[in-house]
Amino acid sequence: MNRVSRRLLLLVLVLASPVPVVLANGVPVPKAIDGQGYRLVKDWDFGKNIRDEAALRREFHTRYIYENGKLDRLKDEWQRYRDNENHVFDDGGLSLVARVTGGLKPGGIESGMLRSKWTGQYGYYEARVKVPAGRGLWPAFWLNPEDQVWPPEIDIMEIVDNGRDTTRNSFHYVHGYGPKKTRNMESKLDKSGSYRPGVDYADGFHTFAVEWTEDRVRHFVDDVMVVDRAYVWQHNDGRDAGPAHVLMNLAVGGGWPGAPSAATAFPARLQVDYIRVWQK
Repeated sequence: MNRVSRRLLLLVLVLASPVPVVLANGVPVPKAIDGQGYRLVKDWDFGKNIRDEAALRREFHTRYIYENGKLDRLKDEWQRYRDNENHVFDDGGLSLVARVTGGLKPGGIESGMLRSKWTGQYGYYEARVKVPAGRGLWPAFWLNPEDQVWPPEIDIMEIVDNGRDTTRNSFHYVHGYGPKKTRNMESKLDKSGSYRPGVDYADGFHTFAVEWTEDRVRHFVDDVMVVDRAYVWQHNDGRDAGPAHVLMNLAVGGGWPGAPSAATAFPARLQVDYIRVWQK
């Protein structure tokens, strides 16, 4: 068989195969976007290619973009984002670690966060994480405009443990409307706007993702589409909001999660296996 024939045979086998196409680096195309022309543009794999502090610093900031990149909390959250053993590499990847350093009070907790130096607009964003259990904890995975004008915002995942909301349900919000009002096209969310998978997220790793396009956002949990929304990435005055950075953080305390209790286990860890971005 000559070279041309071998290439044709390989192409036929790939097209006929029921399994997802796998790239040369071994990363499978997610089921939600398989066959739609997406390509992997960022692979932050904390078990393989980002394994030390230097690699982490090349790809991420550890504070919010506001206040010249120094903002370490939002609103009335208790934690302050720091770099004192708050980003810890282990066998399972990277842990964002919340530690009590000054007591259970506002400002008495140090935690970890990631803000990507890479920015992009539209695509498929996915992370595999294991969230911590405990009253007052608030892990999140989200997209925020690089131009520092809010809204819009896409919350790929928020899990809040306040006694009412727990690690058995997740939230998947979008913020900002621009000139077009957001509406749900299809939804598995309950009346409170949360998704209940029937398992406890704190018991193991789960994947959270969005497919973000010019006119809609589809949220996925473990490959299940939980909500499909019409959505336009614009500021409220109608201007295009431009590229977004990727955020992963472990917040503690504040109005929604409430105060951590004496029973909340610290150090608390948000374990991150990988964060990946696919674009067309």
